Amino acid sequence: MLTCKQASFLASKKLDKKLTIKEHFDFSLHTVMCGLCRHYANEIEALHKLMQKVGKTEDSMMLIDEKLSEQSRKRIKQEMDKMLHPTK
Repeated sequence: MLTCKQASFLASKKLDKKLTIKEHFDFSLHTVMCGLCRHYANEIEALHKLMQKVGKTEDSMMLIDEKLSEQSRKRIKQEMDKMLHPTK
């Protein structure tokens, strides 16, 4: 079975390329069993779709229902802070 690191890589790859049958099967199996990876895959897919919409429109105003939840924004900010200011 895939590790979470491998599953997150495939979740990202899946946004731009078609996964092989094996990759698709392994990713699906992992996300059925791992709620964190399933949530991560859903979140990056939502972000990817939003970025595509913004890139296609001259007006980058997003509809209210297309915004990330407050919880998602906080989690993204926390992860960015961790990457920018790692503890030693």
